Amino acid sequence: MKKEEFTTEELKAIYKLAKEYEENAPQSEEEQYNDYYGEYEEQISKKIAASILKKIAKNLPVVDTEEIDKEFLRRKYHTFNNYVNEKVYATLKKALEQLKTIEIEYFNMDSAEFKKRKLDVYYTSSKYTIGHCHLRNEIRKFRTSRIGSAKLTTSVYRIPKSFDKNDY
Repeated sequence: MKKEEFTTEELKAIYKLAKEYEENAPQSEEEQYNDYYGEYEEQISKKIAASILKKIAKNLPVVDTEEIDKEFLRRKYHTFNNYVNEKVYATLKKALEQLKTIEIEYFNMDSAEFKKRKLDVYYTSSKYTIGHCHLRNEIRKFRTSRIGSAKLTTSVYRIPKSFDKNDY
C-alpha cells in the first residue's frame, strides 16, 4: 500500500489548525466540561499542541511557518482585541505608584514582532499607557493590550508638572 504524503498547502492548513488550538488550549491536561455531550472530556494540552506544531514546522519552509505565526500574533494584538495581561497591567500600575522605569516588550503590528523599550509610566489604564519612551526619547502613547511583558527596574523618574494625559 502506497504511503500518502501531505502537500505543502495541506501542511500549512494543519499547522494553522494546530496553532489555533494551541492559542486556546488549557495550560495543563485538565478535563473540560463539554456542554454538547453533557459530560467531561479530556482536552489536548498546550504542551502537546506545541509539540505537534514543532513537528509539522520541520516539514514546512521556515518562511511559511513564520508568516502563519505573524498572522496569529497580528490577530491576537489587533485593535479590536483588548485582552490585557493582568500581570503586565499590575506591573504598569506598580511602576506608576513607585515612579520606577519599566522594561516592556511592545508588539509592533507592521513587523509582527516585539520590541524592547524602557518606559517611564505617566498614566495607565486598561486601554492606554502613556509615558516617556527611552527609545524615542519622547512621550508616547501605547495600547496596553499590546504590551507583552513588563519588568520593573531600579531607575526612578519624575512626572513633569506640565504632563496632561488629555494631550495624548
